[in-house]
Amino acid sequence: MENNTQKSDKNWHQKRVFKNGYGKFPYIILKAGYAMYMQIPIHFNTDGNLENHPGTHLNDVSEAELAEYQKDNTGALHNRLIEHCNWIKNKIETDRKKPCRLCLVEGPNTAYYFENDEMFFNDSIPSGGTLLTQGNEILAMNVPHYIN
Repeated sequence: MENNTQKSDKNWHQKRVFKNGYGKFPYIILKAGYAMYMQIPIHFNTDGNLENHPGTHLNDVSEAELAEYQKDNTGALHNRLIEHCNWIKNKIETDRKKPCRLCLVEGPNTAYYFENDEMFFNDSIPSGGTLLTQGNEILAMNVPHYIN
C-alpha cells in the first residue's frame, strides 16, 4: 500500500492553473527572465467577431485556412502566424528598447524560435520554469506549457 503523504508530496515542485484562453496551441512564449516565460495565446477570428480574449488575435481567418492549418500546421495561416510573430517581436523590442526572444509554439514538437534577426525551427518546445500570463500571474511551474 502506497503512503498517501508520499504520493501527494511527489510533485510538490509542480503547479498548473491554466486560465481560460491559455495552454492551447498555437501560442507564443516570450522569454521574460531566467527560467521565466510569458505565454501569449493566439486566437483566430473567422467571423469578424472580435471577442475579448487574452493574447493576440489574427483577424479575417477563413474557414478554409483554419481547416488546412488544423490538419498539419502549414499553409497560408502558418505563414501569417510567422509574420504576426515577427510583428509582435518588433513591437516588444520597440516598446522595451531592448532585444527579446520569443517562440511560436504550434504543437508538442513544433516550435519556431525568433532571436536577434533570425528564425529557426526546433522540435523541442519551451517547457518548465515559471509560466506567466500577460498580467504576470503564475499559470504553471515546472510543467509543460500546454494542456494535455
